[in-house]
Amino acid sequence: MSNIKPNWDGLTGLFSIVFGLSYGGYAYSLPQPMFGNPLEAIFLPLTVSAIAILIGVLLIITGGLAPSIMAVKMLLNESPKRKSDRRKVAITAVICVFYALMFEHAGYVISTSIFMFAMLTVTCGLAFWKKSALISLIFAVSIFITFNEMLSVNLPPFPFFN
Repeated sequence: MSNIKPNWDGLTGLFSIVFGLSYGGYAYSLPQPMFGNPLEAIFLPLTVSAIAILIGVLLIITGGLAPSIMAVKMLLNESPKRKSDRRKVAITAVICVFYALMFEHAGYVISTSIFMFAMLTVTCGLAFWKKSALISLIFAVSIFITFNEMLSVNLPPFPFFN
């Protein structure tokens, strides 16, 4: 076996290039201002895009793709405990995305209750679903009342009572 050490630089570089290209394409499609320099509004986003692409290319050149493939192979062959931990992290990320997407539409109490219930289920398991549901509902309602009524900070209301 060679003395190549596994690392994620190559895959991170690929991700950075894809991100830079998609971000740059989106930035380039921004509407032009009514007056002034038509490219002025997209200078900063295009600069960020170019930097992301440059960093991605440098990561691929310095890190290479072979060590990244080795890192993926090691990831697939790791212990069941570590796989379980990584799965929980991935599920947490997906739950956070769904929470962000439903926050405005479902309101604070409903979305936060669902989010907390899902997070408690991931960490504690389904055996404690009644306790998780009660904790998440009490927490969301108490924070909503504290902010809306006591502190006069408006959180997204219930969708039915808008």
